[in-house]
Amino acid sequence: MKFAAVVVSYNRIELLKKCLHALKHQTRPLDEIIVVDNGSTDGSADYVAAEHPDITLFRTGENLGGAGGFAWGVEIALAHGLDGAWLMDDDAEPELDAFKPLADRFEKAKPEASFLASLVMTHDDQINKGNRPRINSEAERQVEASEQGGIAIDTATFVGVLINLHFAAKTALPMSDFFIWMDDAEYTYRLSRMANALMIPESKINHPQNPVRNDMGARLFYLVRNQLWFIRERQSTAGRDLLDAVGLLRIVLMQFFAAKDKKLWFQSAAKGLGQGIFRRPKRRKPGSLLKTLSPQERATIGC
Repeated sequence: MKFAAVVVSYNRIELLKKCLHALKHQTRPLDEIIVVDNGSTDGSADYVAAEHPDITLFRTGENLGGAGGFAWGVEIALAHGLDGAWLMDDDAEPELDAFKPLADRFEKAKPEASFLASLVMTHDDQINKGNRPRINSEAERQVEASEQGGIAIDTATFVGVLINLHFAAKTALPMSDFFIWMDDAEYTYRLSRMANALMIPESKINHPQNPVRNDMGARLFYLVRNQLWFIRERQSTAGRDLLDAVGLLRIVLMQFFAAKDKKLWFQSAAKGLGQGIFRRPKRRKPGSLLKTLSPQERATIGC
């Protein structure tokens, strides 16, 4: 089987260098590395082109957010006829033996898994609380996962998740409209409904601990809208939907007390609520993004 790492990069050239070094020195070599540059202005794309000509580089030309970047990454990986795509941001740094246990489980899993996730750690060897997966509650799935040396999960973040492209080809790409936050939860949840998904603790990937945002400011809009989109898009129980909606309300109220600008809090929450209820993110089929490129642009990325 053939596998690629897909890295979405935006203005973090020094972290990108560490990420690519780790990927190129895996004990189980990757067949390809794909970098999607999200319109960086710090020379990241030029660095990849000059120092790593063997890497497939796609320049979006603008910041599409993590969601848009990963949509392109999955699109390109599918077009290259690969079996799996190991997705991560440019600030992820896999342990040098992180890929091997994922690839081994991927190739041996019967039935096939929809995705396998690495255990995300901080650089001081602690579990990264900001990148914890959602554990599946079904006993049957946990038994199946245990037999394969993993833990059954429903969602994972785009920090070291190995997507089974055979399943990805049967559903829409990651939803670009999310821009940031919850795009990974929505996409991996969708995949986990198609087949079991596992976290493999042997595979470890380091990632900075996300700072606690006491005041999200304008970004509260994305949290509210995207959480509502996630609840509406997934197929879940009414009880789970209600629980997540109450959890969102709690965060919004906490943000009110933390917000320095109450007007901005109200505008962000109201806008997020309105778009979350009255709009839907656009679903794009695999292959639809490549159709927007010229033949020359497709040839540049081997498509």
